[in-house]
Amino acid sequence: MNVNEMLSENSFLIGLESSSKKQILEELSKLAGKELNINYRDILDCLIKREKLGSTAVGNGVAIPHATEKSIKQSKGFIAILSSGIEFNAIDNQPVDLIFLLLAPDNNGSEHLQALASVSRLLRKKEFVLKLRGCQNTESALAVISQFNQDKAA
Repeated sequence: MNVNEMLSENSFLIGLESSSKKQILEELSKLAGKELNINYRDILDCLIKREKLGSTAVGNGVAIPHATEKSIKQSKGFIAILSSGIEFNAIDNQPVDLIFLLLAPDNNGSEHLQALASVSRLLRKKEFVLKLRGCQNTESALAVISQFNQDKAA
């Protein structure tokens, strides 16, 4: 699954100042809810339930909160690049400043797993993560992601 296909110009919160995990999950839920025409509280509730199972922070300042949503047809992604890191109960105890929210259709478990694997592979690339953290706007973030996907395909 191509990460570019999950994102749009309306998928980004860049330079956001956040003080807590709950606050950033709420901001991302609002962004997703607006983009997908879904009540953001439904998304937020799913994300909070998932975080109670275990933190979605994967280390190196990155978190990948994820949930399924019955009303969407294909996986969608939303990215927050924070101005400073927040506590996210990461496995390496480091603050998180890069969050990729993944929402997938709940009627297709394999798509959710494929999308999660694609996002995870992308965010394990240190050079990619550094470039993405340096983005000051949506256009530069989309360019970095497109460049990575072109390099991957070559």
